[in-house]
Amino acid sequence: VINGLLKRPSLPSHLDPSLIDNLPSTPGVYQFYDEAGVMLYIGKSINIKDRVLSHFSSDHSHHKELDISQQLHHIEWIETASDFGAQLLENEQIKQYSPRYNRRQTKTKKLFQLSKITNKEGYAELDIIVADMQNPQAITARYGLFRSKKQAQTKLLELINEHHLCQRLCAIEKKKTGPCFAHQLKKCRGACCQKEPSISYNLRVELALSSIKNQQWPWQGPILIEENASGHQWDKAHYHLVDQWCYLGKVRDEDDCVSVIEAHEQRPAFFDLDSYKILIRFLLPMHASKYPQLTIKTLTLTTDASINA
Repeated sequence: VINGLLKRPSLPSHLDPSLIDNLPSTPGVYQFYDEAGVMLYIGKSINIKDRVLSHFSSDHSHHKELDISQQLHHIEWIETASDFGAQLLENEQIKQYSPRYNRRQTKTKKLFQLSKITNKEGYAELDIIVADMQNPQAITARYGLFRSKKQAQTKLLELINEHHLCQRLCAIEKKKTGPCFAHQLKKCRGACCQKEPSISYNLRVELALSSIKNQQWPWQGPILIEENASGHQWDKAHYHLVDQWCYLGKVRDEDDCVSVIEAHEQRPAFFDLDSYKILIRFLLPMHASKYPQLTIKTLTLTTDASINA
């Protein structure tokens, strides 16, 4: 009994209790504000009321939760049709407003990838490059998505060790001629000095890269996603426009899509890793059956009305 009482939500002293009473038990996004109206935190849930109350548990096991609770004066929220819309909206708003306690989710301006070329001897060469954030087709055609160069290097070394790749052909060793140092240690099979046939080496490279291959866009053009409410009353469906894994935002209906895409042509969409992960999680055929509230329609538009490669 005592443990139950201790875990019962204790509302922040500055918060109007009527706000809690008015919170909906539906999917959506909620925003916490301090006394000056500065946004503290943005969160999402399939049940806004339950999630907000969970912030106020008496144990405050995390310092962040305690800090938020002490500063919280006001709550606002936006209902969505389902968890899909809630996740996209939360991600969009965090990057737009950069709340004080959402620092880890703010906009990533630079990503790193592995690129692959074939040299004049016919061997695959790997290198770490900066992703072109305004060219989503190029991003998904390359390998991996890393938030730092160090993270990319760590993964590349892991692949080298696991698949016995040549460090020189992977841009780790800078020596240009002769066997690489790893070959002397019998950790490289000799692709650097053409002792290993290119066909067997390149097959191992492909096997190594298969674990970090990005998901290419599976539709023939932009798609319109109809999101219907799941388990609660809703006046109408929400519509989302997506092209090349770039979330272009909500639209009123299909007729609204052309103008939105044309506007993005003037200002190319910026690839966002977090929305890419959300979209893959909900939209790929292997996952789609879990989300019957989502209906995907491929749009037939002229080629200049979609995101350029």
